Amino acid sequence: MDSIENQFSNQQLFINLLPDYRAVDFEPISKKKLTKSVYQISIGLVIFLVGWGILFYLIPLHWSVFLGLVVILFLFSFSYFNAYLLQPRYGYALREKDIIYRRGYLVSKTTVIPFNRIQHVSISRGIFDKALNISTLKIFTAGGQGSDVSIPGLLPDLAVKLKEAVAQKLSVEEDE
Repeated sequence: MDSIENQFSNQQLFINLLPDYRAVDFEPISKKKLTKSVYQISIGLVIFLVGWGILFYLIPLHWSVFLGLVVILFLFSFSYFNAYLLQPRYGYALREKDIIYRRGYLVSKTTVIPFNRIQHVSISRGIFDKALNISTLKIFTAGGQGSDVSIPGLLPDLAVKLKEAVAQKLSVEEDE
């Protein structure tokens, strides 16, 4: 019984001694992510304007048709503004024991994923990603539904290097 008690340890951690994740120098993602966002918003705007144009010719003129146009144009303008504000806030950092991903400007969200929680890592590229030569790194953890973290706007070579670095860390964690 005495040997079991000596093996178990559960020391108290002092929060002020833990490393601060905010002190990390985050790596920015590619500016091509902003271009992708602008393309996606613009396609939505064009589809909306075509639909509005069809409605304009099919229904009798009414002030609500123009009010709807103004409201939707305002929302699309906000979407463009949002994309420009978000771009510099995306960032990631690879550390010795974890990977960190930061995003958001009004509501900033930082996710820290320890390597020992990662199940697997994948790279995805959609139509716009292929056209703009960017990739998204997806990190999956135990018990998560879908990817827990998706880091968009990475150059393909960088995404592969990050995936390999994480995979190497995973194999080191399994060996220990």
